[in-house]
Amino acid sequence: MATLTIKNEQQEAKFGFAFKNLADKNYNQTDANGNDVGGFSAIYTGLLQFDLDALKAFWDCGLAHMKKRPPMSDIEQGLEERIEEDEGTEELFKEAFREIDSSGFFKKDAKTFWKNLEMFKEMGKTDEEKAENAKGAQIMLEAKAELLDEEIESTD
Repeated sequence: MATLTIKNEQQEAKFGFAFKNLADKNYNQTDANGNDVGGFSAIYTGLLQFDLDALKAFWDCGLAHMKKRPPMSDIEQGLEERIEEDEGTEELFKEAFREIDSSGFFKKDAKTFWKNLEMFKEMGKTDEEKAENAKGAQIMLEAKAELLDEEIESTD
């Protein structure tokens, strides 16, 4: 369970429409072709890249179910305290990624993300582009394995 202490109160991230709606509203990104990626994908990918902004977005959206959601400054303060307590960000990223990856609400989204990543490996007009895409996909798979404490076979 992903929890964060904010203003001396333990908060739990929850996944549902409140999370999705806030993620799409505040954290949606567009790809190189101008297509909306969606807030879930932006946060999910950011967590895989160990991006602190994605961690903040995760908690912002994870607390969207609350009637009085904490302001971002309080979320940041809670994260800073946790980072100091844990002596790093690794556990925060692992908790956040595990929760979102295994949530029933986003289960299909996560499955689709990895299916699309597999297809991405084969995309490209040249062998060089395909190799570069495969390398990028491998980096994402390795990050997933690290966040889930799993072993992964390298494709090198």
